[in-house]
Amino acid sequence: MDQEVRRLISRNLVNPFNTRTHFYLEICVRLDHFIDIWKGLWRSEG
Repeated sequence: MDQEVRRLISRNLVNPFNTRTHFYLEICVRLDHFIDIWKGLWRSEG
C-alpha cells in the first residue's frame, strides 16, 4: 500500500470529521454519476 494512502487512512481513523467529509464526498460523486446516467437516458428517450 502507498505511504500517502496509509497516512490518509490513519488520519481519517483518528479524526471522525475527516471520515464524515470523505463519506459525504463519496455520496456526492455517486449521486452526480447517477444524475449523469439519468440525464443520458432521459435525452435518448426524448
